[in-house]
Amino acid sequence: MSEDTDIIKTKDSSGNPIKTDIGSEPRKIKRKKIALNVLMQMLCAILLFILINYISHGNYHRWDLSSTKKYSVSGDTEAYLKNQLDEKVTLTMAFLKSSKIRNQLKVLLEEYENISGGKIVFDEFDPVINKNKSLEISDRYKTTIDQSCLFIEIGGRIKKLIENDLLDDKGRTFIGEDSITSAMLAATESKPKTVYLIAGKGKLKEVNGRSADKEILSLSTRHFFNLKELTLGNITKIPEDADSLIIINPETDFSLSEVTVLTKYWEQQRGSMVLLLNPATKMPNFYPFLRSLGVRVDNNYRVLFSETTGIGGTQKVYSVQSKLLGGNPITSSDEGAITTFAGQTCPISVAENNEGLASKGIIAVPLLAADLKFWGDLDHTEPYPKRSETDMIPDPNPIYVAAMVEKGGSEDSAIKIESSRMVVIGNSTLLDPIPTRLNVELVMNSINWTLDREERLGINPTNVISFRIDMSPEKYKTLFYLIVCIFPAIAFCFGIAVWSARRN
Repeated sequence: MSEDTDIIKTKDSSGNPIKTDIGSEPRKIKRKKIALNVLMQMLCAILLFILINYISHGNYHRWDLSSTKKYSVSGDTEAYLKNQLDEKVTLTMAFLKSSKIRNQLKVLLEEYENISGGKIVFDEFDPVINKNKSLEISDRYKTTIDQSCLFIEIGGRIKKLIENDLLDDKGRTFIGEDSITSAMLAATESKPKTVYLIAGKGKLKEVNGRSADKEILSLSTRHFFNLKELTLGNITKIPEDADSLIIINPETDFSLSEVTVLTKYWEQQRGSMVLLLNPATKMPNFYPFLRSLGVRVDNNYRVLFSETTGIGGTQKVYSVQSKLLGGNPITSSDEGAITTFAGQTCPISVAENNEGLASKGIIAVPLLAADLKFWGDLDHTEPYPKRSETDMIPDPNPIYVAAMVEKGGSEDSAIKIESSRMVVIGNSTLLDPIPTRLNVELVMNSINWTLDREERLGINPTNVISFRIDMSPEKYKTLFYLIVCIFPAIAFCFGIAVWSARRN
């Protein structure tokens, strides 16, 4: 075909060429139109790329598919960061790269930053590697960085958490979300929360220097509330700064004047209390006050069950296994979990859905129910356990061992109204050395609820998970060459082959 005319040359059967006219004019390639089309496609592709990234940036979401949910935060923390956090927060993580929780903490803080919608600024560095940054942070916060630590700055107020503050249970449990959210709440509160431990009512069990009051003191440091002691005998009014009272293992009854002081605190000061009661203590002055709130302490009974062994025969078992119930703010996050109370426990009767109490704005709700194999034994002083008609049987109603009471609250959890709050537990050993994680969490959730710190409820710890692969130097060398040299070379050769095939 010539460049001037569109003529196709063919041959006949004799081999002589024959000219055939196809058209008088050649078809021109419209290069400008093709170029414009390609340009428009490129512009559309670039615009689409920009729009996709803009949408993904504004609607960021991460799905946590890990078995331990270590990349997620609780719903309460998420609601706090989105709706209740009003001030700018700076999180500065100064952790050594050798720290076993460094990566887990970094992921958690990045999630805080993403959820907050720009209200949290997160920065991290290694104080050993980045000396200049370490000096800058030390000067800014007027402190020294001699170990891995996290700084939380809100409105000029600074909270410092060291690595041990983010671990519990001898370093096996990561409680980073718990500690960080508590520190943020403490920094944003108008005044520090104050809890009074009622003293002078009996001794607390001590083992190897550990006791319930020292456990409470440790919790107060970790969860940022002030702990003070208070003796009721010489006062006529609970101090104004008391946000909550804790009574642990009372071995004597309150006097009538002391009950009057507690009643005024509950009625007039919007008071809150956490009670860990001793079943063996008779309290004819104090228990009528609890009954008026819909909670009856049946301390004539003991919750137990019988167990037959080959050596000792039939024995009493007082260590009560209790199930955490839902439908309340204190134990709902662990609903269905089983915890064990050491020592003796007495039943707690709860007046649920009582119209008379409801008319006064009082709501009583059970928190824990004993396992169905346990019953309330009236003749618990007998050497051998035996059910009788006078016993409290868990059928048809379960036997409760803990309850909560609120007066003057709102049914809508989104509406915050100052109310009187109380938690009653029919066992005094929850914080005895060495307490279980669930028992400590139950007490701490009870305290936080009485302190109006609902944002702290429902935050569960996670296990510190680390993986280690032992490999010989020869295998490590082989793996290095495979990843760094061989696999990239194979990919490069495959690309060259595809390019060459397309060229041909």
